Amino acid sequence: MMLEYKIIFFDMDGTLIKCKSSWELVHEKFGTIEEAKEALEEYRQGRISYKEFMVRDISSWIKKKGKIHINEIEEILSKFELVDGAKEVAKALKIMGLKIVIITAGIDILAEKVGKEVYADKVFSNRLKTDSEGYLVGEGIEVVEPRKKDKILETVSKEENVTLNETIAVGDTVYDLNMLKKAGLGLYFGDKNEIINTRIHKIHSLYEILDYVRG
Repeated sequence: MMLEYKIIFFDMDGTLIKCKSSWELVHEKFGTIEEAKEALEEYRQGRISYKEFMVRDISSWIKKKGKIHINEIEEILSKFELVDGAKEVAKALKIMGLKIVIITAGIDILAEKVGKEVYADKVFSNRLKTDSEGYLVGEGIEVVEPRKKDKILETVSKEENVTLNETIAVGDTVYDLNMLKKAGLGLYFGDKNEIINTRIHKIHSLYEILDYVRG
């Protein structure tokens, strides 16, 4: 009997959109790539929390640019490209009856836009804190910790009364590993050999997801 999947969880950066990091898009604009690399390395090595990582990132923009309105960030993040087949595959999955959920450590302004493009039912992403006039204050609101996306997958599955075996997760980096392992079917859409797990399948195109769902 074919296993019927009910929910598919997607990472966003590098999985649904071609850009590998929505944070990086902003860094490129403000010329803070080097500061970003340092903060990321600190986070990777566990010397700072993800919340502190966000503070370091956002503060580097303000230090370089001065006052930054949220509209300016929205303008930078509006120029995104979907990965080949993202919209078509998402539409097919919806027709098959699956719910689509995005779990990304990326910025909510972009995640919400992408969510609309791929018919997402729910979007979990991180936010930029602003003052009453819409200017960045140098802090983020942590909703998604990159290494703990599996916790959100578990919570959503329970809320939707869906077993983990009825879930699919798709991601493209080692940060998605826990999410891919937690789902009934984990699909690694990456070009590196950084994920080696017999339960996780490697895909080279989003269209391959449909073959797994159809069985």
